[in-house]
Amino acid sequence: MVDNTFFELSSIVQSNLLSLSDTKTGVSLEEFGIIIDTVCNSLAKIPSTDESQNAIKQLEGKLGPQRISELYTSLSKFIIQAASQNISSSQLESKLKTFNWSSEKIDRLMKVFLVNQSKIQAVLRLYGSSPPKLVDVNWRLDYRLETNTRGPVHELMYIIELILEDKGRREPLTFTASHAELEDLVNTLKDACHSVKRVALV
Repeated sequence: MVDNTFFELSSIVQSNLLSLSDTKTGVSLEEFGIIIDTVCNSLAKIPSTDESQNAIKQLEGKLGPQRISELYTSLSKFIIQAASQNISSSQLESKLKTFNWSSEKIDRLMKVFLVNQSKIQAVLRLYGSSPPKLVDVNWRLDYRLETNTRGPVHELMYIIELILEDKGRREPLTFTASHAELEDLVNTLKDACHSVKRVALV
């Protein structure tokens, strides 16, 4: 048996995970896999595809946005806990069995988690316990006529300066981006906002 003293979950998270047992849920193995893939990819900072986004939207239409948000958030918290505690595969399996899941669902989560475990742990180490906070943003638009390597380019270039505060000290982080690159960044931030909304609903 797994020692639950090192793996504490809130009652809400435990309730949501217990609801995924075969006798209490309408979530099929395929749908469960879609949610697990989405959660692990998000935590491992793997960009989502149009196919995966469409699959989640279809699930929201079937189960409801509230239900998907609860499952997404609870599974995220569980996986973060498992990754941060660096539990073994046998400990993970023992813990999952306490949720009364089918062996197929347990195997699916373990397979996806173990593939992404090192990436998720790297992300957690990067953020640490208290990551820098974004406190201000400055930007300006520049027109680039040419570059040393490409010659004449005649393109617009955004110069973005993020002001980060870490332990009372402010430091700028500056980067440049084309219009297309900036649009991609905005879409990524929108995805992050949607994830925060999911967490806030639980």
